Amino acid sequence: MAEITAQAVGQLREMTGLGLMQCKKALTETAGDLEKAVEFLRKQGAAVAAKRVGRDAKEGRIVLGQNAKTVAALELNCETDFVANADDFQVFAKKGLDLVLSGRPADVEALKAMAIDGSTLGEVQTAAIAKIGENIVLKRLAWENLGYNEIAETYNHMNGKIGVIVKLGYEGSASNLDGLRQLARDLTMQVAATAPVAIEPKDVNPALVEKEREIARELTAKDGKTGDMLERIVEGRIQKFFKENCLIGQVYVKDNKVTIDKLLAQTAKTLGLTGIRILAFHRLQLGQ
Repeated sequence: MAEITAQAVGQLREMTGLGLMQCKKALTETAGDLEKAVEFLRKQGAAVAAKRVGRDAKEGRIVLGQNAKTVAALELNCETDFVANADDFQVFAKKGLDLVLSGRPADVEALKAMAIDGSTLGEVQTAAIAKIGENIVLKRLAWENLGYNEIAETYNHMNGKIGVIVKLGYEGSASNLDGLRQLARDLTMQVAATAPVAIEPKDVNPALVEKEREIARELTAKDGKTGDMLERIVEGRIQKFFKENCLIGQVYVKDNKVTIDKLLAQTAKTLGLTGIRILAFHRLQLGQ
């Protein structure tokens, strides 16, 4: 059998638009013959799939799940909502989510390289594109480990258009996990509704804070304020930004007399816990 060179793999990839591993496999199956390798890929439907790659994929779903050790979210895009509701798309989505839960990949490329069904998820993706007839994109993923005294809940909003994960840590003996889980579920809905940028002010990207500060300074200057007065007003606007955009300081959407930090303290007291902390949240919105 002829040696499968990197040059041959690259040439087949250029001819078909497919991934390196798929091209190498095709060349191996056809003893390095390029024409036969292309025919091999066509028979598999991969060449058809390659033609569909690049089409706009603005629909799709965000799928969520968890096991004893991990909670995860995965966004998949396709071209139409009809396909997003189809069984084949849902089956592929579940395969991807299961791999995220079991393998906890660093990113989408690592996920696509994971083994499944005797191949890789990337190859299964190509086969799904060929079968379904639309481009399918693995857009992004998120996951969190669950350790001792940690729980997580998920929330799927607008038929999978928004997916949320909230992870809580608690101190003390939780005899009422149902109460903790209800709190976590309420917080997932809070995150879905308000789209916070961070848990608390110290977690906000400094570049974002500086941008908000610059906008606040320009607006305040237009009002004719200068010097110390200007700086005090700017700082006030930044603090307002933190309260509205950091989860811990937001007003609770189910009770506008309570902020989230107070809700945590009240719930901890009710459940007989020393404290409850928000350890992480993820909010994935389709197309963002």
